[in-house]
Amino acid sequence: GKDKGRVRSAQFFLFSTKEGLPYQVRYLDAIEELYFYSNENSFLYSLSTGEDICTLKSLRKLTIGAYGLTELPESFTNLENLEYLDLSGNNFEEIPPVLTEEHFPKLTALIINANQRHVAGDLYNNYKENCGGLIKECPLDADGKREFPRRLLKWNKLDTLRLSVNYLQGTIPDFSDEPSFPRW
Repeated sequence: GKDKGRVRSAQFFLFSTKEGLPYQVRYLDAIEELYFYSNENSFLYSLSTGEDICTLKSLRKLTIGAYGLTELPESFTNLENLEYLDLSGNNFEEIPPVLTEEHFPKLTALIINANQRHVAGDLYNNYKENCGGLIKECPLDADGKREFPRRLLKWNKLDTLRLSVNYLQGTIPDFSDEPSFPRW
């Protein structure tokens, strides 16, 4: 076919940029696996991937780690064939809203470890701004309690979810209020 001989996998390590992903990534139109890892001083940045990666319809496996990301654009949903997504080591304060089961029906692995710019708490439990670590993912409910994000646990095809070394708070829901939800 037309894609014969085209690049299917690419990896980029140990670089220094203060911008989103390079626009040239859009020319990797047959790519299935793409890996960006270790941007110098990534904890200093508040970056988005940019729009160019969002044109890669064949992309199945994507890692953008230790880059300095704090958001994903709405057009990220164009990557509907993603099966594996690793966003570890970035600066997210919440799981990007575009990451839903409806937008990514083929996603089986979501890895979003270690999204911390700096230490969030101190001995007085003061809240700090702009620290990453998914700290905004578990807001207080009406009773003043926090609960782990239900939507991630209810994602049907997601068989791997890694959220270690983040600032998640609250209890893991037991779904007792949803009798139809499967129990393990």
